[in-house]
Amino acid sequence: MLLVHIRAILWAQFRSLLNFYTRGKTGLLVFTIVMSALWYGMLLFGAFATFHIASDPRQLPMLRRVGGGALFWTFLYWQVIPILMASTGAALDLKRVAVYPVSRTELFLLEVLLRLTTGLDMLLILIGAALGLLLNPAVPAAKVLFALPWVVFNLTLATGLRDLIGRLLARRRGREIAMLVFVLLAGLPQVLFHVGVPQWLRAWLPRADFSWWPWTAVARLFVQPFRVLDAAALLAWTAAAAVFAWMQFQRGLSFDADEARATPEAQNAPAEGGVMEWLYRLPTRLFADPLGALVEKEFRFLSRSPRFRIVFLMGFSFGLLIWLPFAFRGGPGEGGFLAKNYLTLVSAYALMLLGEVSFWNIFGFDRGAALNYFVLPVGFSHVLVAKNMAAAVFVFLEVTVIALVCLILRMPITWMGLVECYVVTAVMTLLLLAVGNLGSVYYPRPVNPTHSWRSASAGRFQAFLILLYPVVSIPAVLAYLARYAFQTEWAFMAVMAVSAVIGGAVYWVALESAVEAVEKRREEMIASLSAGEGPVAA
Repeated sequence: MLLVHIRAILWAQFRSLLNFYTRGKTGLLVFTIVMSALWYGMLLFGAFATFHIASDPRQLPMLRRVGGGALFWTFLYWQVIPILMASTGAALDLKRVAVYPVSRTELFLLEVLLRLTTGLDMLLILIGAALGLLLNPAVPAAKVLFALPWVVFNLTLATGLRDLIGRLLARRRGREIAMLVFVLLAGLPQVLFHVGVPQWLRAWLPRADFSWWPWTAVARLFVQPFRVLDAAALLAWTAAAAVFAWMQFQRGLSFDADEARATPEAQNAPAEGGVMEWLYRLPTRLFADPLGALVEKEFRFLSRSPRFRIVFLMGFSFGLLIWLPFAFRGGPGEGGFLAKNYLTLVSAYALMLLGEVSFWNIFGFDRGAALNYFVLPVGFSHVLVAKNMAAAVFVFLEVTVIALVCLILRMPITWMGLVECYVVTAVMTLLLLAVGNLGSVYYPRPVNPTHSWRSASAGRFQAFLILLYPVVSIPAVLAYLARYAFQTEWAFMAVMAVSAVIGGAVYWVALESAVEAVEKRREEMIASLSAGEGPVAA
């Protein structure tokens, strides 16, 4: 009966995804499949390399030395990377599967199995290692069976963490704090690499070398003589992870996200004459309606959207940390091109993060409410321009916050470097908005603004970003080459000025093309943005 229920739910989800991705756009679906095949092809190559090493008896001493560390990194990738990438993979939408006559135990098992969507990368590597050990004449074949509780441990722990973090992120203000903590923890290794490990941490690290960690126990079970204590430790960790996942799943069933997000009406009401209310109403003072009202609506909506706030936060936190060791390898005052243009580099990375919520799918948050743009007496060009203006303002704020954080951290930033950063970001934003307007019209998709984490499948148009970002960066690259060739800042500014004029022309043409396309694709846009989700949130 369990398999029947699981098959019914997964089949419903498969059909919903198939209908969404193949509506007359089979070519794009094939392109996405090809790109995925390239990625998983590289993973299969890594799995084959792991298989080759694990099957060689001469490599056993090396496996005994590094096995625990390798399994620790697979564990870290399986549990942490989905959080840092703000991606939950496939997961049950409990409100939608409530109509099925399925018990809680069956739903829990299905939820655990769906955790494979966030750990498939490491699972392929683990399968390669297990097959290699199975064919290794120096390792008893029965030891490969210990890979099963290791996989169960990771799956159940990932399930429990997802439910726990999902509830934390559903609470008002709690999601930003939680995500900031995750980002800072993720960037901690980068900071330590940059400034060195403090003495107190050096003294504490040996104490963390606990011999009964699950990755250490399973590594010994794989390549060392069998010990009952190792097996008991692995099974105990697996049982603890399963109990933790079951408890969190039970709490998730009774958790009401809407109630957690709700606040007293008095708290929601803006203070009369408050600073935020003045800022919200500023567009209506500067621009006539309907443009001013549309920009004000975007300001209010985006600033209150958990999804947008988390992406905005990651731009000036995670972006700063991830590029830190690459830019300042020799210390805060040393470095080459990356160090001198660190602010510009981080700002460009923040633009990439903001793309999903500000450029590529600007009608996603509106969902079915986008119908209002077609029934109200508002020109669609005003709608696009208003959304673009709001996005440009938030990009300016993002870059400003990045600059302030760099100044607080005493990064080597000059006034000319700050001007360069704003100029490069402005030109790139102009080009991104031009392409994004067309992409938002041709490939719209609904996005839930209350979901803090990005879904596993970000839409067909996202596949083209691999090619679009390098193209959009060409003006900045040419400007830096001009400055290097002529050894003057005027050469840089001249190239960027020409690029800005060209970018303005491209934006205007793209805007007109998007407005014309809307007239032909009105029904298809509304249908796509109004589409509901399947029983498995992908």
